[in-house]
Amino acid sequence: MKKWILSKHDSEAVISEIERSISKELNLPKSAQVTFIQPREDAKFALIGELTFIAIENGYVPFLGSQQAVSLLPSVTVDSGAIKFILNGADVMRPGIVKYESWGDAGRLLAVREEVKGRAIAVGKATVKSEDMESIKKGQCVKNIHYVGDRYWNIYKLV
Repeated sequence: MKKWILSKHDSEAVISEIERSISKELNLPKSAQVTFIQPREDAKFALIGELTFIAIENGYVPFLGSQQAVSLLPSVTVDSGAIKFILNGADVMRPGIVKYESWGDAGRLLAVREEVKGRAIAVGKATVKSEDMESIKKGQCVKNIHYVGDRYWNIYKLV
């Protein structure tokens, strides 16, 4: 397992990239530093205080084990019947969504929450605009990127 702390300058660049990926400012102090942990060659995590993000091909995604990071995202809530499919990697389809927050344009990262306790079970990318949700009755709305029980979830247990 590799672990390294970035310089202040490099940390600022990574924090800017994370903010771009999640479409939200983190409002961190100037002294915030990023620590990278790489348990295996195929997975790298960025830690900034209590926030944990997964480094993916073209940006960063909040890690589901870090509720503070996931809470930065707007969310969609799914019914109980959709949970088992999402936890097997399926995308979120419109019939399974019972409520949602406004997120704006397609391409925005969203937290997928279960209906009973409101826990985040996945992070995905919106495939439609939030204002189109009322008129959509079926089809894919969120592309599943990271979910409880996936490889990132299991690799992070090694940390």
